[in-house]
Amino acid sequence: MDNHTATRHGFALQTTNHGAMEIILNDEWTENRWECDPEVLSVNKLHHLVVTVDGGPKIISFVVDGILCDGDKFRQFGWGRYSRNMRDINGSEILSIGKNFKGKIEQVRIYNRSLLTSEAIGNYKAGL
Repeated sequence: MDNHTATRHGFALQTTNHGAMEIILNDEWTENRWECDPEVLSVNKLHHLVVTVDGGPKIISFVVDGILCDGDKFRQFGWGRYSRNMRDINGSEILSIGKNFKGKIEQVRIYNRSLLTSEAIGNYKAGL
């Protein structure tokens, strides 16, 4: 999913080559990226994914299928910081899906606040 403008202002959520999702934030001056733990996503399986971008401490975290991505054996911790200088990621009003996407998106929710990890897990437990 992508709402970048022609000047790359906005955000995108994309898959990586090693079974993960990556979020890209761009305010035209700086670009920040973070991805969930590798190997947590499987092909042909419905997943519940929550990406929390917390503007207070400037932290990005992922919860996949009700489990907090904590870094596992790949890194010390699962969250990442983004630039304190990041202004906004208000890109295009149109959220598009990539041309080569061969999957299925059942639902997208964008909140006007950061979810707590327990809320993200609760949303998963409420059902896909």
